[in-house]
Amino acid sequence: MGFAGFPTIPTIAAIQFVFPEPDPARDLRDRKAASVLSSLSKSLAVVFFLLLVTPTQATIISLYNGAGLPADQLWLNYADNAALSGGVASQSPVTGGVRLLTDATVKAGYSNYTPSQSLKNSAFPILNRHHGFELNFQAALTAESHSSNDRAGFSVTLLSDDLYGIELGFWSSRIWAQSDSPLFQQAEATNLSATGPHNYRLRVLNNSYTLFQSETAVLTGQLRNYSAFSGPVNPYSLNNFLFLGDNTSSASADLQLGPVSLQSSLLSVPEPTPPFLLLISIAATAVSTRLRKKFHSAEK
Repeated sequence: MGFAGFPTIPTIAAIQFVFPEPDPARDLRDRKAASVLSSLSKSLAVVFFLLLVTPTQATIISLYNGAGLPADQLWLNYADNAALSGGVASQSPVTGGVRLLTDATVKAGYSNYTPSQSLKNSAFPILNRHHGFELNFQAALTAESHSSNDRAGFSVTLLSDDLYGIELGFWSSRIWAQSDSPLFQQAEATNLSATGPHNYRLRVLNNSYTLFQSETAVLTGQLRNYSAFSGPVNPYSLNNFLFLGDNTSSASADLQLGPVSLQSSLLSVPEPTPPFLLLISIAATAVSTRLRKKFHSAEK
């Protein structure tokens, strides 16, 4: 024991034992371990990046599932002006959809709005054209006639939240777009059969639209703003407006409408499919194998 009960000051040899001389081999192992940790951080960052940039689940709504009448379901309302126009319109369920018959006087069809210009379902999504949105529908235009080159017995109207969108007219052998200046005149068009049945996708993104028939792009053009229309009721002043049917007193149609769905944002996609999850699993396995090899190398 040393002074006042304290231990004796350790010798130089003891100090060297507690704090050994630098070991080059151990330093090499430490550097390898640090490299492994750095690789781990980078690899995990890549995996987390893949997870973060994976789009969120899309909002895809079945507006009509093809069974019964559309208005009996949650999203679409049926209306006609037969009482006012004296025309005739009828709708009846058929296999896979609904048959809508209109004469050359009546207007009739399906919309997400009621005649009082309120949404049938207040949960209807906002359609932001900068995010993109897409309407999917099946249609067979068995017969159509029109007395004006600028009118169609079957029309589809799809507007964004800022009133920009497109109205397409369908004839038996031609599909075309309505212009907004001058208002409601035939613009770009494509000649092809619409008698169907065909599966259609109407995509709106930024300032343009594209119509697909059976996965083939058949018509594209710039969006329009039809809000300059004036009348007792102006549906073109309604945000997020959708219509499928006969909206003119100058044409008639025999239409079979099948399932209708809406994807409210093209920035999002459905939940990751098994192939995507497999990709993440493969990436994680590769990272694990690489780290295992590096640790074994560091121990040598």
